[in-house]
Amino acid sequence: MIIKSYRSILVLLFLSVGSMQGLVAGNAVIDWNEQAIDATRLGRNAAPQVALYLATYHVAIYDAVNGITRTNRGWLVNDPAPAGANVDAAIASSAYTVLSTLWTWTNPRVVKAAYEKALSSIPDGQSKSDGIAWGKRVAEAVIAKRADSGYDKPIPGQYSSDQPGKWRETPPTFRPPLLPFWGKVTPFVMTSQSQFRAPPPQKVDSKVYADEVAYVNKVGARDGADRNEYETLTTPFWSDDLGTSAPAGHWNMVAQDVARRRNLSVPDTARLFALLNLAEADTGIAIWETKFFYRTWRPETAIREMDNKVNPNAKQNPDFIPNMPSPPFPAYPSGHSGFSAAAARMIAHFIGTDDVEFSVGSDGLPGVIHSFKKLSDAQREVGMSRVWGGIHVMSDNLEGQKVGMNVADWVFANALTPVAASK
Repeated sequence: MIIKSYRSILVLLFLSVGSMQGLVAGNAVIDWNEQAIDATRLGRNAAPQVALYLATYHVAIYDAVNGITRTNRGWLVNDPAPAGANVDAAIASSAYTVLSTLWTWTNPRVVKAAYEKALSSIPDGQSKSDGIAWGKRVAEAVIAKRADSGYDKPIPGQYSSDQPGKWRETPPTFRPPLLPFWGKVTPFVMTSQSQFRAPPPQKVDSKVYADEVAYVNKVGARDGADRNEYETLTTPFWSDDLGTSAPAGHWNMVAQDVARRRNLSVPDTARLFALLNLAEADTGIAIWETKFFYRTWRPETAIREMDNKVNPNAKQNPDFIPNMPSPPFPAYPSGHSGFSAAAARMIAHFIGTDDVEFSVGSDGLPGVIHSFKKLSDAQREVGMSRVWGGIHVMSDNLEGQKVGMNVADWVFANALTPVAASK
């Protein structure tokens, strides 16, 4: 893992952009993924929402491409595209249709300009017209399918509790629970929302839990923590909070780097991004289902409130402030750990190895790049960033990773499989 200086990064990016453009010249999937990431930053949406939008977006692109190549099972649409339909036109049309439908907060003129620019590079004719019509048809089918998933239908309820071990709002803003209904959203590939529910969390009166809380008190405090500079800066690097690309978008940036380094074809890139985002979206559903099933309090609540009556091994610290603000939903298991494990696992499945070198920047810490030798190295770093941030105990992190890996394994085995394997 390497953090490069800002000056070095500028040189690196200048040199690498030219080589990357040569590697992926004409890869419309990457071009349109960048459009979606840029639009996502403007939306200030929560991580599970971003994952769902990106999955809808990329399965529409994938099904449009796959209708032309006919090499794999579609996620929804398995009809053949019109003979000779232009792939890039189909990608642009499907991407534009979903982007302008779901990313309603974006400037429509910017999205339309990107669409027109993409189409201007394609020669006019029947191939182009058929590609545009096909992409739009596929995207509209995918949008209609997801319209009944419940992602936009909140379910009222009481989720906060004063009981020891149960979640309650945290300072400084005491925000109400975010997306408590998300565990009821229809998955893309999983058979049910609870298919990969994590096992019960550590008992609030156990020594194991007391030790986990004590560790967060030691390494996750805002002031005077037992962390080095790298660990401290890793928290904002992977924060992926509102106004950023979010966890799913951050890993889409990783996938872009992998696709460029490996010179993936357009169809392979479309399938990689579809599988990646299907795993991310279903992980978000599985994690939120688990979070609100157990409704576990945040470490900062435990550290400040847990006394010897609750846990005989507790060491209370009423003055504890976490290194980053606690998100407004239950702690167990860690969502970001789950998203990252699902992404790392899926890219490794697709490439065939965990030994994948890549570099990635951050919206939360502009001007810094982290480089890794293995996908799982980044996965572990993300998980630890939440412990160093003071918002998760270790079992939150580790069980979140297990959920993400289980979801990725399931999605890879059951979605978008080669046609020969599906007979």
